[in-house]
Amino acid sequence: MVDQTQVRVAETGTNGRGESPPRAMARSTGEFLHDVTTLAELQGKLLWVDCQNGLRKLLIPIVTLVVGLVVAIGCVPIALAALALTIAELTELTIAASLGISLAVGLVLAAILSVGAYFWLRNGFSFLERSYYEWTRNVAWAKDMMKRLSQMSRPQPPPRTVY
Repeated sequence: MVDQTQVRVAETGTNGRGESPPRAMARSTGEFLHDVTTLAELQGKLLWVDCQNGLRKLLIPIVTLVVGLVVAIGCVPIALAALALTIAELTELTIAASLGISLAVGLVLAAILSVGAYFWLRNGFSFLERSYYEWTRNVAWAKDMMKRLSQMSRPQPPPRTVY
């Protein structure tokens, strides 16, 4: 019996073929799901940071817009009344005409502030750019991994043995 060939199990555990296809598929799927979960967690954290940064960037334009609207609604009554009285004293206009002119000045000032805030918001609005960029990269990675996993799970033809 010493001269007979001994059959021994390879170190890989399946007669030298390596890991069995179902086990490899399960391991690959598990690793993939772990990676997807990690990416989802990181994506959520990035979204949170982007929201905080975006709100900080929006704070000044929104405050400016609110101030412009307050001026438009209230028209700073004392300053505009003083302007109307000054116009009435320096010209031959009536007080009603002078008040109309000061109202127009207040509305123009409010419009300038509001339009300025609008353009500031429109040009500087870069909210969630990093999150969107990372999201597109993560989705592309997940699609690529799913494609690879599906190719791994296809049955491979048995290897040919040459005698």
